[in-house]
Amino acid sequence: MKRYRYEKLMFLILVISLFSFGTKPYILDSGSKNLIIGEPKTALSANLAAWIIIAGDRSDHDKLSVIRSGCDQAYEALMNRGFSAADIYYLDPDYTGVPLSPYRDGNTVNANIRWAIETWAATKVDHSHGLGIYMFDHGGVGHMCIPGTDLTDTDLNTWLNTLETSTGCNRFIIIYEGCHAGSFINPVSKDNRIILTATDIDHGSYTSPTWEAATFSEKFFSSITECKTIGEAFEEAEAYVHAVGDGDIQFPWIDDNHDEIGHEVDAFGNLPNGGDGNDALNYWIGSGTNCPPVFKLWFPLRVFIINFTSLIPTWAAIDRFPMIDKVYVRITPPNWIPSAIETDNEGSKIGAHTGLMLVELLDQNGDGNYTGNLYNPNLPDFWGSEGDYRINIITTSKNGTVGNAESTYITVNEDGKAPPDTILPTISITNPASNAQLSGIFNITAEGDDDQALDKIQIFVDGAMVKEETMPPYYPYPEVTYSLDTSQYSIGVHNITATAIDKESNKKSISISVNLIVGRGIPGFQVNFLIFGSILGIIIIYRVKIKVK
Repeated sequence: MKRYRYEKLMFLILVISLFSFGTKPYILDSGSKNLIIGEPKTALSANLAAWIIIAGDRSDHDKLSVIRSGCDQAYEALMNRGFSAADIYYLDPDYTGVPLSPYRDGNTVNANIRWAIETWAATKVDHSHGLGIYMFDHGGVGHMCIPGTDLTDTDLNTWLNTLETSTGCNRFIIIYEGCHAGSFINPVSKDNRIILTATDIDHGSYTSPTWEAATFSEKFFSSITECKTIGEAFEEAEAYVHAVGDGDIQFPWIDDNHDEIGHEVDAFGNLPNGGDGNDALNYWIGSGTNCPPVFKLWFPLRVFIINFTSLIPTWAAIDRFPMIDKVYVRITPPNWIPSAIETDNEGSKIGAHTGLMLVELLDQNGDGNYTGNLYNPNLPDFWGSEGDYRINIITTSKNGTVGNAESTYITVNEDGKAPPDTILPTISITNPASNAQLSGIFNITAEGDDDQALDKIQIFVDGAMVKEETMPPYYPYPEVTYSLDTSQYSIGVHNITATAIDKESNKKSISISVNLIVGRGIPGFQVNFLIFGSILGIIIIYRVKIKVK
């Protein structure tokens, strides 16, 4: 009888141990592309102890108000993320023709920059607490325009090396907004340094279409305020640059693999790319936890109008609308290109946008619906050309963040009617990655779009449709997600297909293969957990036997 009870007890403990240790599934962490146990890993704090902000200037003081305003916004974003005034050293040009920054600690000259890095920062950083530097000026190849002698890339690198030697500091985040900013990556690139530049070596950077700041920095620091990682903020800033029309002339770079070569995001707008981005995706800036919620925005699909239309109404509906400060529509006419970057013996001049129409939408009823007419009496011939006018909806919030620049189009033609839709929609699978090894429960995520109107998105697994979702008559189209339970499938390679179908039944599909490393069986079953649970169960039973004896 006792033996029978022991056998029952052994069986019960083995079952309990199996489920206790084997129910946590493996989940694919899309950031690291590695299998981990439990929840996907969260990003870590970059653990920065201090920041230095450097505002530059030319002898003609061109756009100094924009540079100061942009540096002020960076300062405020860092304060929002938990840094105190004592943690931020702000160097500002001494020219008073434009109001000085209220946050300034000293004049922007070479001697003060060196002192801030080698002496002031040395009292803040150590082997586990790093330094951030934000620089904003017009830019030049290998130099930053400041009063007196320019700051060179080699001087900056030398002073950072001195600080690293004297303090053991081995974490630096360097962000440079200016034309040709990518020229600073070499030689500043080094182990444990994440370097982000508003553009590459050969091109310029541009001012923001709505704020007194620069396009890249405006969105980057907005995303940092929203508690995005450094890599995510870079992705969103680059997407913002492209959305407002600068994508053909401004190319943000990142270097965090220390090979002195910068890269943009990949073709899908994501990091890592070319070996850069892995470090940045895993670290966020700040010590505060006051992360503002991200608002959602809906707006019209493409509209067709006749060429003599004078008043064009539009709208944008915004979730969490009490947070919103301003909503703008920025209209770019057909064949528009930004103004060319000017260069002289001092360097380049950061570019400004001309030839655009900017209209503010208003929430007349306080319900989150913003409306307005896309017409400006000072630009009576603005809609005179046939073609596609890009419509950017840009939102700013009361906490200082700026939303993604969402885009649609108004097409001007002879009859105001849509032409026959013969263009295939677009479709992509954003998760999981192709050839990923997966188990447990994971999400299949697909995104689609169309030049006129998308009807639906379908997801198939091994040829069987598992999800179909109809698209709404407005932007942005939602992601379509299906949670796949690997316990319902066999171990091995499986095919995932996503299909987009537009309103005219044009269809496009994309497929990937994934490898399921755990298939049918007890949910969450893992051999290593079974062995561990079994051994623990046997040990417990023998201890019980000893006590009984």
